[in-house]
Amino acid sequence: MTTSHAVFLRRNATGELVEATLHERIDGAYARRVDDAWLTFLAAEEAKAKSQGQNFIDLEHSHWAWEAKVAESARLLSCPTLAIECDGETQGLMLLKTDGHFAKLQGELNKPLVYMTYLASAPWNLPGVLEQPRFSGVGTVMMAAAIQMSIEAEFKGRIGLHALPQAESFYECHGLLSLGIDREKENLKYYELSAEEATRFLSRKKP
Repeated sequence: MTTSHAVFLRRNATGELVEATLHERIDGAYARRVDDAWLTFLAAEEAKAKSQGQNFIDLEHSHWAWEAKVAESARLLSCPTLAIECDGETQGLMLLKTDGHFAKLQGELNKPLVYMTYLASAPWNLPGVLEQPRFSGVGTVMMAAAIQMSIEAEFKGRIGLHALPQAESFYECHGLLSLGIDREKENLKYYELSAEEATRFLSRKKP
């Protein structure tokens, strides 16, 4: 891992803000441990739900293999994988691309942006998995990190992404604008955050 710095998440059981660590690049061994921890937790929760005769949520990103994703991008400086740690566990992961992507929004057209390739919170932080998720704010902190990287690259905070249906409302409530369904990207909706909205996001960001 390389650069790390403090961020804050909200512990839902108490409502308090707690310090976490944001790592700006991880390696394959780290990603493998995350895959194991997250899949083991999901398997246990699914078995518990079935034993109680309850349905278990089908997470759209549960098949993502982070070890493979990190391996594909490990040698590319333009593809950092970020991680948030708190309480000795990884609370979220995100893979970015910092070159080769350009804005489609009117007024920002063809200007460079940071593309959020993948973003996932740990399964124990998702309301569909636990009645009371452990932490909130993971996605917000990750978005802020992507915006900050865009600013550092002199892209003025512009970011873009394709959202899974379960995540669309999250991005929309944070000011990203849908540019419609992308037929070339598994029919996912494509979203962008303008430079102006990026400034607003950072000014109001709270876990």
